[in-house]
Amino acid sequence: MKILKIISFIFFSFCLFGFNDKKETIATKQEVPTDFYFTIDDGGNDAYNSQYNSFYRNYSDGEKIIKVELTKEEKEKIYTYIKKVNFLKMPTEFKPTGIIEIKTPRFKKVVVVYANNKKSFVSYNDGYTNDLNEKKAKPFLDLCNMIWNILYKKKEISELPKSDYTYY
Repeated sequence: MKILKIISFIFFSFCLFGFNDKKETIATKQEVPTDFYFTIDDGGNDAYNSQYNSFYRNYSDGEKIIKVELTKEEKEKIYTYIKKVNFLKMPTEFKPTGIIEIKTPRFKKVVVVYANNKKSFVSYNDGYTNDLNEKKAKPFLDLCNMIWNILYKKKEISELPKSDYTYY
């Protein structure tokens, strides 16, 4: 009888803890929705739309548009980070309170995410902010930097001439 209790305890422990790990793995790994795409704009010279695989760069004589596709892994990395920083719960705009630092030129960074039939828009104005606002916006700014780092490594973009458009 004692052996049966021990075996039962081991079996139930294995079921409880062994299967729990699998459920956790499945729950934490999120599939990229089929309708997922995003747009990003640095507020200056560059913008990207993942739905159309279009990269835009401003020049003094006009805008140049090139096709730049992200790999499945790059899209997964971006989507995973969007979920990690809870992008859908971020404010529409990071607005500073208290003493505000104003600088020029100023750029309004914007990311729009479309996923699961929802659209979420977040922006940050780097010319109208302060340290506290920048700290609050850090996950958003990190997301922007991560996306731009992925894009700027693309051959198509790295071969483009730098923008000659200047801001004052």
